[in-house]
Amino acid sequence: MDIPNVPSTLLDPVPHHPTAIPSPPLPAPSPASWSWPTEDWWRCWRSAAVSGRYEGNQAVTGPVGSALELRLDVDPRQGLESPVLNKVSGDFFSTRQVKVGGLTQIVKTYVESWIVDAPVVTMTRSDAHITGTVRYWKGTHPTTTVDIVVTWQHGAITGAVATFTGGGVAGEPYACKYRSDCFRDVNLELDYCQSVDIDPKVPVYNSHAHNNRPADLAERTLSIESSYKDAGVSVTIDPAHTVIDDSAAGFASWSVGELHDAMETSFGKYNSGWPAWNLWGVQAGLFDSAGVGGIMFDAAAGFGGAGRGPDRQGFAVFRNHTWFTNLVSNPSTQDQAWAMRHFLYTWVHEAGHAFNFLHAWDKARPDSLSWMNYDWKYDQRNGADTFWANFRFRFDDDELLHMRHGDRAAVIMGGDPWASGGHLESPPGAMTVSGPGSDVELALSAKSYFEYMEPVAIEFRLRNTSDAPVLVDGRLDPRYGNTTVYVQKPDGTVVLHESVVCFYGLPELVALAPAGTTDGSDRYSQLVQLAYGTVGFAFDEPGQYLVRAVYSTDGVVQASNTLPLRVGFPVTKEEDRFAPEFFTREVGLTLAFEGSMSPHLSKGLDTLTEAAERFSGEPLGVKAATAVAQSVGDDFYRRKDDKMVKHHTADPQRALALTDAGLATFQESGAPTSNLAYRNLVELRTELHVKADDSAAAKSEVETLAKDLGTRGANAAVVAQVKELIPATPAARSRRSAPRKPAT
Repeated sequence: MDIPNVPSTLLDPVPHHPTAIPSPPLPAPSPASWSWPTEDWWRCWRSAAVSGRYEGNQAVTGPVGSALELRLDVDPRQGLESPVLNKVSGDFFSTRQVKVGGLTQIVKTYVESWIVDAPVVTMTRSDAHITGTVRYWKGTHPTTTVDIVVTWQHGAITGAVATFTGGGVAGEPYACKYRSDCFRDVNLELDYCQSVDIDPKVPVYNSHAHNNRPADLAERTLSIESSYKDAGVSVTIDPAHTVIDDSAAGFASWSVGELHDAMETSFGKYNSGWPAWNLWGVQAGLFDSAGVGGIMFDAAAGFGGAGRGPDRQGFAVFRNHTWFTNLVSNPSTQDQAWAMRHFLYTWVHEAGHAFNFLHAWDKARPDSLSWMNYDWKYDQRNGADTFWANFRFRFDDDELLHMRHGDRAAVIMGGDPWASGGHLESPPGAMTVSGPGSDVELALSAKSYFEYMEPVAIEFRLRNTSDAPVLVDGRLDPRYGNTTVYVQKPDGTVVLHESVVCFYGLPELVALAPAGTTDGSDRYSQLVQLAYGTVGFAFDEPGQYLVRAVYSTDGVVQASNTLPLRVGFPVTKEEDRFAPEFFTREVGLTLAFEGSMSPHLSKGLDTLTEAAERFSGEPLGVKAATAVAQSVGDDFYRRKDDKMVKHHTADPQRALALTDAGLATFQESGAPTSNLAYRNLVELRTELHVKADDSAAAKSEVETLAKDLGTRGANAAVVAQVKELIPATPAARSRRSAPRKPAT
């Protein structure tokens, strides 16, 4: 097409793919030959990028038959800090007509997703021609190619026509309309607890507000919406929000179970089927572990009953965390700018988990400058203040690829479970081996045999191997992100064991004395529960398992030993028949949440109560009874009519009765492998005795524990720590007055 010469103010640059050959420059205009642009020129002029999302149907079928959502990522989207990935992807849907209430409507059913890894793009003044080989995410397909033509008129994209050729046979083309310059659309519903329903309600940050930033970073206003639009996702925040009255007497912090229950109660009002591009966030006051600033809920009970709901749909930010002490709407100091920047970072980071993003180090990319890394973990490896000095407020390219072009089921909220479809089918880092010379040793230990259905717990121990004191982060549970756990199952497959919740918070430093200290202060242990994770029960099959962990923090990357353990076969028909009731989502979540009185998980609590009675005194019965005691022995608050109310009042006497058999079992056992479990149970019972106004009983049990551990050869430092469990005042052991901290 001939394009007349026009004044430069009328010409908009025509984007072209970096690999395409640009059109030759136009000749300089001649005053004698210049005329107003012709209609042909206006049809060829284009003001928008080709990249974005298109939707349409096969031309031969119309609205009924087959539909396509097409995503083109081949040229820069305007006005955004967003790299071009040079990818094309899409989702196929089947469409049909249904009649509801006398009205006919079109229903779409998702079929499958695909991607073109290396499209060939040719840009002209009138269209864009894109071709490439299609790779399907799942299943077996004949060799398939796609041919896409994008056209525009009067400055606007008019649409795209995509033709797929499979096995040498071309199908009917899809005629698609241009929908958006973003690749996905997400609705975000935000609710606020009354105690923190204060401004600023959402982060708004000037990229130049804090001096620690990349020197060439463009100055612009950043928000949740703009951060995700850069990534290619259009986030729409519901302008209306619900205020949850959290003023109930005694309610000072949130447990995992309460957040989970509140999410189900609140988000259940969103009238939409799952999976869907819908996300829920809540701003709360404090978490039970005061160092946690944000949390993502991986698992949900769902609509119509626990165990049948979506995953990856809700998260919380804790406004009363010390990070946000200086938070104001219009920062004027560096401390205020830091707080607003971290406010933005926490919201974007936690929402990122809902897209199936793991932390950067869990994907073997600890030096990634991404929303999904931790600033302090990056600085530990690369130097103080280096994260923010280099961070450009974006996800890394691998994450962008997943978010924009990944298998729909692995990305959409309510689709595949967290960590199942993103990056970890073959877990990177599973074969990490630590070389000699490390100053910290990570050792895993446990009894070698677990009975069938018995929840597996493993001791994680850090030990100083140097001749100088060492500070370590004592949060060894995988939910805090410092340890990554790999499990080789009896069939030989290796899986990443991810916690169903993700805690984002401050390090809890533990000082390890120099190696060889006789009182045992050179080591630190925690008992880590691994029964249930994002992929379900990790140890639900009889047979031999191998477990390894990698500790990564403070510049240390240390792999553990390989721990073998065996899960036995059901001994009786009773066990075999009970297993299907036990290996359920409701039971798993109750165990993972360390107890819950949520009605959504009531079936799980009932099953654990039955297990405690059926198998009293046996390992399964002891652990089931402990989970029930954790549930009934604490107050539980849940949302009712937008107000947090006490749903369950702590019943410490019942909880103590439930754990009497377990206490007797541990006191009678002399096995060192039970020492940590014995201690944890006594610590729980100490809290229960105090709630029952019986400090004398609490003191007596702690003294007996200290004596037993001393007799069994426990180190003096451990015995001294145990004696500190004796409560000074009733309030000292109250979760509501003093948020929980990990056991030491």
